[in-house]
Amino acid sequence: MKLLSAAFTDIGQVRSENEDSLLCDDELQLYAVADGIGGLPGGAEASQQTIAALSDCVRGATNPHEIKYQTCVDQVNEKVLQLGQRISPRTGIGSTLTFAHVVGATLHCGHIGDSSLMRLRANQLLPLTNEHTIENQLRGSRIASEIALLEQRNALTRCIGQPPPATGDFADFEMESGDRYLLCTDGVGRAMPHGDLTHLMVASADPATCVRALVDHANERGGFDNATVVVFFVA
Repeated sequence: MKLLSAAFTDIGQVRSENEDSLLCDDELQLYAVADGIGGLPGGAEASQQTIAALSDCVRGATNPHEIKYQTCVDQVNEKVLQLGQRISPRTGIGSTLTFAHVVGATLHCGHIGDSSLMRLRANQLLPLTNEHTIENQLRGSRIASEIALLEQRNALTRCIGQPPPATGDFADFEMESGDRYLLCTDGVGRAMPHGDLTHLMVASADPATCVRALVDHANERGGFDNATVVVFFVA
C-alpha cells in the first residue's frame, strides 16, 4: 500500500515552549506523536527522547514482522527514565506516546497517555485509542457522577519516563485503500469538537493541507496548548 504523509507542530497561542515532538518516517512507515508532561520539568526533552528511542528501536529490528512493541516501549521508557534522573532526580520527567507502525497492510498501534490515533473510513472518524486519564479510569465506577467535579480529572494514569512498568495499549488494524489516519496531541484532540475534526479530515485534498488546517483550527479556538499532528492517507 502507498502512504502519503505530512506532519506539523505549533507552539500555540499561550505556551512559552513547544513540548511536543513528532515522527513522520515514510522509510520505516513509522508515525508518532509525543507530548511532554505538563507540571514536570524537561517536557520537551522527554518527548524528544521518547521519539528518538522509538525510532531507534524500530530501525534496529531485523524483521519488522517480529517487533515486540511492549519491549520497544520498555526500552523507550528506560531511556527517558535515565534522562529524567539527570534532569530532575526528584520528580523525573514524562511524556505521552502514540504511534502507528505500518507493516504490509497492517497498522500496529502503541499508546500510552492522552495523545490520540484516529481513522477516517467512509467519512466516519473513529478513535483507535483511549486516553489514560483519571476520568477514563473511573468511568463506570460508583463515583462516576463525581468525575466531572474533579479538578485533576484529566491527569494521566500512565506515561513514558516514570518507574516501570510502562504498560502500553497495543492493537492491530487492517488498513483499506482510502483510509486516512490522524495522530495528534491533546492540543488538537481536545481543542475542537469531533465533528470539526471529521470535517477537516474529509475535506482536505492532501496530507499537507490537512495538517495545517487542523493546527490552524486549534489555534483559532484559542491555541491553549501545543498542537501537533501527523496524518497519512492510504492510496
